[in-house]
Amino acid sequence: MALAEELKEIKSKQDELGILTIYLNTDLSEQDEWKIRLKNGIKRLEEYAEKSGEKEGKKAVKNLLREANAYIYDQQKNMQKSLVLFASADGDLWTAKILQVPVESSFQWDAAADTAQLEEIQEKYPAAGIIVTQQRDVTLIDVALGEVRDEKKFSWDLEKEDWVDYDDQSSPPSAADTSVDDFQRRFEENKHRWYKNLAPVLTKELKNRGLNGSYFVGSKEAVSELTQHFGDSYIKGKIAKNLGSKPAHEIVDQVYGSDIR
Repeated sequence: MALAEELKEIKSKQDELGILTIYLNTDLSEQDEWKIRLKNGIKRLEEYAEKSGEKEGKKAVKNLLREANAYIYDQQKNMQKSLVLFASADGDLWTAKILQVPVESSFQWDAAADTAQLEEIQEKYPAAGIIVTQQRDVTLIDVALGEVRDEKKFSWDLEKEDWVDYDDQSSPPSAADTSVDDFQRRFEENKHRWYKNLAPVLTKELKNRGLNGSYFVGSKEAVSELTQHFGDSYIKGKIAKNLGSKPAHEIVDQVYGSDIR
């Protein structure tokens, strides 16, 4: 589901018994501070429920807080900068997102979800691509709200003389019997043509995914060579860093923390 549609559904959901909204800063550089925030947030909502005196609502909020607490702890290994969760008492709504961007921790129980922070993040970090170049390997990372939604990898196959989608292969594209030095020579001789061939493939991917342009990451030379074949509307920024060996979430963190040119 497209992000805009998902947000629309969350905003339109009403539950008179209650909807739980959690924004939790989970920045791991702060060690276990998120656990303290979560404990305190849950405690405040439980105290609020006790004071409300409404038996059914009290039971609903406690049940959802218990489920949310268990879910968040289950996600410890996946945590990045923040976690956002919406859950309704009637069970029709349960949406959780692990994000690469920070939030201000807050906990709310109301008839409607509090989507204000998520909408601000959506505006600041719209759905976009991150195209990472590493000579014969190019990766497209599909990102929204700073969240990695998908990765698509391409590699230049020396035997086929074409870009090959890793996802369509049972094994990585062939490097033939070409030595590193020979490949480097052929790469320098042919990189303009090779990147020119890849540009329309990547452009089609950006269009089909509804992405608002892309950040281009790699050596200064590779980024410059590849972006020659893209219109300005597709270029959100250029980051001259060799990040091809990094996992996707680390690349996203580097991109959003970079001085983008």
